[in-house]
Amino acid sequence: MRYLFLALAVILTPVSASAEGRNGLTVGVGTLGVEGIYTRNLNSWFDLVLGFSSLNYEDTFSEYDGTSFAASATIEAPRIGLQFFPLAFLNMEVGMVMGSPEIGIDVRPDDSGDFLIGDESYTIAQIGYLRGEVGFQSDNAPYVLFGIGRNVGGGLGLSLSAGVIQYGSLVANLSTQECQLSVLQCAALAADVELEEIEVNNDLDEFELWPFLRVGLTYSF
Repeated sequence: MRYLFLALAVILTPVSASAEGRNGLTVGVGTLGVEGIYTRNLNSWFDLVLGFSSLNYEDTFSEYDGTSFAASATIEAPRIGLQFFPLAFLNMEVGMVMGSPEIGIDVRPDDSGDFLIGDESYTIAQIGYLRGEVGFQSDNAPYVLFGIGRNVGGGLGLSLSAGVIQYGSLVANLSTQECQLSVLQCAALAADVELEEIEVNNDLDEFELWPFLRVGLTYSF
């Protein structure tokens, strides 16, 4: 449905009698990964922007207590926006992103083979793994960008944009594999995992804005 919405937006865009240089294609990279962008010039003040971003990211981080975790992020996000040009080369873009990052975390034990969950230490043999899935409150979110350059009317060129996406707060869900402890100990583990999850979500609660940076190479026709 969202792809149909983007297609209709292109179809319904009015066509100018002088079409030369009123369309632009941009390939860029930024905090949403690799981007492909189609731009349609509406008039001297406004351009319509249709974009699609894709990102697959993996990295490993270490904590002070010896624990490390592997983090991954996947993004496939079309978007639609409207660029306003108060000056010839400066622009402001507002729109909607249809798709939020999907973030996964696999916690790895310290050098002793232990996980610190809550205030308790567990071995890898007891819980197998500690895994987290992190998502945003909203899958569709508004964004605003401020940029330099125009994607239409100038042949080849560069564009640079910076702004934010308001996805809302991050929410983490933590889980372990199969508990190899007694019933009471497994219940205590579940309580520790829940406590750890609350602490993580409290830390993530302040991250409601996703930074949006992009640099691209444009071609207009």
